[in-house]
Amino acid sequence: MPRIETYVVAVNTSGSAGSASGNADSKAINGFLQAIYLDFDPGAPGTTDTLVTLRDGATLLTLSNTATDSFVHPRARLVDSTNAAITDKQDRFPINGEVNVAVAQCDALTPALTVYLYVWVP
Repeated sequence: MPRIETYVVAVNTSGSAGSASGNADSKAINGFLQAIYLDFDPGAPGTTDTLVTLRDGATLLTLSNTATDSFVHPRARLVDSTNAAITDKQDRFPINGEVNVAVAQCDALTPALTVYLYVWVP
């Protein structure tokens, strides 16, 4: 039976105020990304950058200069066999492995960001 599983990734940052950084990996995931909830520490500055990627480097979400808690639904844009975009078509990102969450331009916080990955498992 299909279900939604939640994976939590907490990112601690170290360094100077406004330039602290850190990253953390999820445990192994096998499914399709449904949504992401980003829960920033209240002390995180508005200069904070966040990058959520698959371990192979594929980007799932990029946020620049924000520390606002948010609930997002990233989607992959579809292309045809010639790599031409299919207009107004998106699908869930498939995940088979770890997801990395990186934070930069933040203050030293523990954790600076807690990410909740909601994954649809068929």
